[in-house]
Amino acid sequence: MRFLILSLLALTWHTHASAEIVRSNTKWKVKPDFEKSSAARESISGADCAPGNGLCLAANDEKNYAQFFKIGKDSLAPDKKGVLRLLPKKVDGQKMDEIDAEGVVFVPAQGAKEQSYFYVTGSHGLSRSGEFQPSRYTLFRFPVKEGSGKPTFKFSDKKVAPEIERTFLLAETIKANPDLAPYADQTLDRNGVTIEGISEMDGDILLGFRRPCLDEQALILRVPADELFRDTPPSSTVDKVRLGDNVGIRDLTRVEDGFLILAGRSDDRRGSEDYTCGEKRKPPSPLPSVWFWSGKSGDQAKPLGTLPGVKATASAETLLLLEDTINAYRVLVLFDGEKNGKPVEFIVRR
Repeated sequence: MRFLILSLLALTWHTHASAEIVRSNTKWKVKPDFEKSSAARESISGADCAPGNGLCLAANDEKNYAQFFKIGKDSLAPDKKGVLRLLPKKVDGQKMDEIDAEGVVFVPAQGAKEQSYFYVTGSHGLSRSGEFQPSRYTLFRFPVKEGSGKPTFKFSDKKVAPEIERTFLLAETIKANPDLAPYADQTLDRNGVTIEGISEMDGDILLGFRRPCLDEQALILRVPADELFRDTPPSSTVDKVRLGDNVGIRDLTRVEDGFLILAGRSDDRRGSEDYTCGEKRKPPSPLPSVWFWSGKSGDQAKPLGTLPGVKATASAETLLLLEDTINAYRVLVLFDGEKNGKPVEFIVRR
C-alpha cells in the first residue's frame, strides 16, 4: 500500500501508550456507511490510497465489487456513487461466486508514459467448505489518474467496465512455485493457500500469504508486474519472513524504506482446531502485530509490537499508512467482521 503523507515533523498526537505501539485516543468515524449491504460493510478486507490526498479503494470478501472513499482528519467518507463492479455474474458461461477479495494496492506509473493502476486480489484459496470457486482465483487491475486515483473510465455497480482487466493465471504460478505448490489445493484448516496482502516495489507485485505457515515463516510471492495480464502465467520468486508460530500476513503496506506487515493468526477457528500450520496440534493464539520488512530478499522482518487493546480473535486485516516520520508510522487499522471496518488509529514507533 502507498503512504498518504510524508513528514519529517515530530509526533504530537494525543495517545495512551503501550510498549512499542501506541493506540490513539482519536475516535474515527465512517459516514455514510459503505455500500451496498451489511454483509459487505462488515467484511472490509483490504484498502489502499493514491498518494497525497487521493482517492482510496476498499474491497470486501463477500461481494464482487469495491468502493472508493476519502480519508479526512478523523473520518472515512465512502462515496455512495463510487461502487465499482469487478466481476460479472458469469465468465465464459461459468457462474462466478464471490471474489473473496483480500487485498488492494495503488501502483504508481513506472515512467512518464506509463499508467497508474489500482490492483485487487482474491484469496486464491478454496472456500471454507473446501470447494473450488474460480471467482476466488482472480486478480484485477484498472487504470486511474496519477494525482487523484480516479478511474480513467466510466464505471458502475451493475456492469463491469471493459477497462477492468482480470486474470486467473496467478493460480497457475502458485501451483508451479515449489514453496507453494503443496498447499495450493489444501483446505484452509490444512494450511491451504490464502493471499491476504498485496503491495508493490520496483516493478514487482508482492503478495503476502496468511497461509501456508511453514516453520514459523510466512511467505511473500514476488511477481513482475509486466508479466501479469498476459496469456501465460507470470514467473515468481518467494521470500520467507519469520513471524512466529501460527502467524500469517494479513496486510502488506508500502512505506518509504520498505514495508509494514500486519500479522495475525494463520489458522481459521471456523475450521478444525486439531491442526496448526498443517500439523496435528492445538494452535497458539498470537496477538495481531506489526513488523517492518525491508523488501530485500534474505532480510528478516523486525517486530514493532502488538496492537494494544486488540484481542487475538480480532480480524485486523487492513493497515493504511496515514503518516511516515523519522520516528514513527501513524497508521489506521480496519477490522473484518466489524461494521465499516471499525477503524482504529495507532502510532507505530520505528
